[in-house]
Parts: sequence; C-alpha cells; structure tokens
Amino acid sequence: MKVIIIGGGIVGLSTAWALARSGHEALLFEQGPLPHDGGASYDQHRLIRLPYADQIGYCAMVIDALKAWQRMWDDLGESHYAEVGSLALSSEEGDWADLSRQTLDHLSLDYATLDKKQIEALCPFMKVPENVWGLHNEAGGVLFAARIVEALIRDLGHRGVKLRDETRIVGVDPAAGSVTLENGERESADAIVVAAGAWTAKLFPELQRRAVPHRQVVAYMEPPEAHAESWAKAPVMVHLLNDVDIYAAPPAGGTELKFGCGQHRRPGDPDRLDPLGDDEAAQVAGAFEPLLRDFADYKVLRGQVCPYAIAPDERFVTESNGPVLLIGGCSGHMFKFGALMGEQLARTATGETAFKDFKLWAEGRHQSLTRN
Repeated sequence: MKVIIIGGGIVGLSTAWALARSGHEALLFEQGPLPHDGGASYDQHRLIRLPYADQIGYCAMVIDALKAWQRMWDDLGESHYAEVGSLALSSEEGDWADLSRQTLDHLSLDYATLDKKQIEALCPFMKVPENVWGLHNEAGGVLFAARIVEALIRDLGHRGVKLRDETRIVGVDPAAGSVTLENGERESADAIVVAAGAWTAKLFPELQRRAVPHRQVVAYMEPPEAHAESWAKAPVMVHLLNDVDIYAAPPAGGTELKFGCGQHRRPGDPDRLDPLGDDEAAQVAGAFEPLLRDFADYKVLRGQVCPYAIAPDERFVTESNGPVLLIGGCSGHMFKFGALMGEQLARTATGETAFKDFKLWAEGRHQSLTRN
C-alpha cells in the first residue's frame, strides 16, 4: 500500500518507519525543514514514565511503548534513551501521585514509596515538606528527542522513503484519497495519516475545540556546582506539587537540566507564536523554588517555546474518514508513545487493526492492542 503521512514530527516519522519495515510505500510531507526545530518533537529530551494518575490505559501503554522503543533501537542500531526512573510526590490522599500508585497496583507494576528522608537521599538537591511521600519507579527515564528524530530521518533516507520537507498541505480530500499542496499539486494514496500536531486545526477547523493549539515554555537551567553531580544521577520528575504541575528532565546523556510548568501555557497560533518574553523562563523556574535547596544559585540558561495541541480531557484525538486516519491532541504527552503510536497507526492505516479498536486504545480506554 501507498500511505501519505502529513507531519514530520515523532509520530509521522515513526509511522513512516513502521510502514517501511512492513514493506509499504510511505510518502511523508513536512511543512517546514526536516528536522523541524519549531515543532514539538525537536528538543533535547522528553520524559517517559509509568505514573499516569488514574488513567489505567495510558499507564499500560507506557509498558508497550518501552518495548516499541527497544524495537526501534534494535532497528537503528543505536539507543537514544537513558533509563533513570521517575519520581512523583504526594501530599494528600487521592492526589495525582496517590492515584498513580493505585493504578500501578491495579496493573501489578513495581514501584517504591519513599519518605522524606529517602527522597532527599535520592535527590540531595531537594527540600521536601514533612507531609510528602514519593512514588519512585525504576522503569522510565529520558528519551533524547532531537537525536531520535535525526536518527529516524537518516534511517528513512537509507530505506528510500520519500521525505518532502518545506511542503505544506492545504487540503485533504477523503473521497478522492488525495492531498493538495500549497502550490496546487495533488498527490493520491491508498491511505492518509494525519499527524500534524498543533497544526491539525489548520487542516480540519472542526477540530479546533478538541485539539486547541497552545504555546508552552520550558526553561533550561544550570544547577549550582554543589548539586550538579546529584542532578546528573536524578530520575525524571513529574507532578512535584499539587497546586502547580511542574516537571523536570535531568541532565542525562550530555543534555542540560530542563524545567517545565504545565500552568505556563496559553492558546496560540502555531504559525505565529509569541516570542519568548524576557522573564518567562525565570517564571517557569520559579515554580521550583519551594522544593530546591540553594534555589538562588540556579542559573537560567535560556527558554524555549513549544507548540502543543491540548485536548480538554488530555486524551488523544482520533478521527477516521474513508482512507484518512488522524491522531491529534498530544497535550504534551505524545512523544513517549512515538514509536508505539507509529506502529499502531501503520497497522490501522493498512487495515490490520480496526479503527474502532485503535480509537479506544489511543484514547486510553482500552488497555492494550499489543500486550500478550
């Protein structure tokens, strides 16, 4: 089968990889360069972690995602992942970390609960309130996002996959099974996979309320010299404070320390995102002050703006219309599923998996399509 893919981020590239491995013809269109440093996939790192509050389907999906990444590393002949584990903090019954613990129990997945002293032994740079306990998983860690994207582009080139960068799609015709390029050219295929991220609503305006484009800022940091070594050995961190959704990627594998804050985002046109404000990165970093020793000695290196499409319930948005298959609404948590999502999109686009089953799985309502 010939399959057109719209979008050259991690999902589009992984779909092309999966199709090529199965003997199908993939033609990928990316509106910007490849790699596209203005997209959501091109950054030093992304987190992959088991804790997922009460979303049992997505927690189970992480197990499959880790296996899919291993298949990709085996195929590429190189790994772009550091398994450093994860840490979430709980301060009250029924909060995000506590719900995650219950989900892990439901799925019989391993974890450890840490008290204040154990958390600070694991992460000496932290100062932990008395009423807080930690949820620690050894599985999970840091995906080196930019390295993965670059490696996939090289691999697809070696496989002869057609990658057309700087080529914007302006229309999709399900009835004809074709797409229209900005220059008026049309291209047809047996199936079309739309993985356009924050640009989804540009092609499908009817989805603009289900996949709302947002502007997210992250801050790259230089920790104090006294804490540099412990940060280099730290797990990834998610949901550290209940009132502020903050997360951190440690400086593993030669990367830099990154802080993020879920509340520091706002709707924005991905083609015209506001430039980074003078103090925005410092505002993101400031959310970490209650938990870090010697916070005044941390240095903001720079900030980065990322375009995301946020779904109101933070479940992936799926649509099917004839030969057209769409995935959207990444809500900032798609990259960890990139390899697995590409495999499942390829299977669904080529008819191996029914769309109704894919939809339930991608929305986290069905625990697995692949677990044995």
